[in-house]
Order: sequence, then structure tokens, then C-alpha cells
Amino acid sequence: GGGDAVPTLKTLARILYFSAGITKRKTYPGGEIFFRAASCTGALYEFELYIVCGGLPDLDAGVYHFGPADFSLRRLRAGDFRSVLVHASANEDSVVHAPLTIVCTGTYWRNAWKYRARTYRHFGWDNGTLLANMLATCHASRLPARVVCGFIDSEVNTLLDVDTAREAAFSMVPVGFIREEAPTATLE
Repeated sequence: GGGDAVPTLKTLARILYFSAGITKRKTYPGGEIFFRAASCTGALYEFELYIVCGGLPDLDAGVYHFGPADFSLRRLRAGDFRSVLVHASANEDSVVHAPLTIVCTGTYWRNAWKYRARTYRHFGWDNGTLLANMLATCHASRLPARVVCGFIDSEVNTLLDVDTAREAAFSMVPVGFIREEAPTATLE
């Protein structure tokens, strides 16, 4: 129990680094190999991470995409859209009271050329490895976090503005706790 638990940008950076960050680069004749914090079948790294947050101490409210290559957050939408996730998850309590939620999307094409019809199964395995790291890092940071897989896909995909023929929301992790509920937001 207790009071609010709101991650700082530094804590969020740690969570993203240990979930999907590039931990090592190895150069060899003809190219470069990137090693990630979480292993992945075929080293194809088909998961993308998005942040949906209210205003944090050092990050404006918005929808962001995490870019592991340059370790950056790119803002896709300005404003607090947490209520879209609250609605999509049928008022899941952990989403209602999370200052931020990390949405994991799978990109079919990165895996499908190799695994074809089994691609969707690889989503579960690879997202699970990433989520284990994410939950462990949240726990080490003393932030409540849980995996939410029950949500209306179309609402989350629309919020992220993904092309569902190529990429789709697969899971989300509400991180932290605040008493107040997110203000209602509508997508244009």
C-alpha cells in the first residue's frame, strides 16, 4: 500500500534499457550486431515499445515511441491519452491508476519471413522474455507493474496509429500508482 509511486524519466530510461535496450554492439567485416537486454528468437527483435503517460516530473504527457538504436523517446501525440487505455481495458484497476503504461507491439514482418505461420507464437515467447525483464526492473525500482493482455485491440492500435497489417498491440504494462484517475481524452 502507501502513497503514489511515479517513475522519473531516469527510472523509465532504466526500465526501457533493461527491457528492450541495446546492451552491446559488435562490429565485424560487413556489418554490426546489436545485443539486446532480452533475448529473442532468431535475434529478430520484433517488439516495439510505446509509452502512454500523463505529465511526469520530467516528461510531458503524451504518446511516445521508444527507439532503442539511439535510445530516444519520440512523441507521437501530445496530451494525456491514458483514458483511452482505461476504456480499452474495461477499467482495469492497474491501468486506471498508472501514471504511465508501456504498450508492447509485435511487428509481423520481422519474424514472418523466417517463421511464417508460427510468427504469432513467437510473439508470446519473445514478449514474455522482454516482460520478465521489465517486471523485474520495475520491482527493483519499487514500482508496481503488471501485465495486461485483455484490451480492445482496435482502440489501442488506433491510439498508437500503427498499421495493423504490419504491427499490432500485444500486451501492456501499467507502471506506478497514482490515486487520481486519468482525465478523459478523445482521439480526433
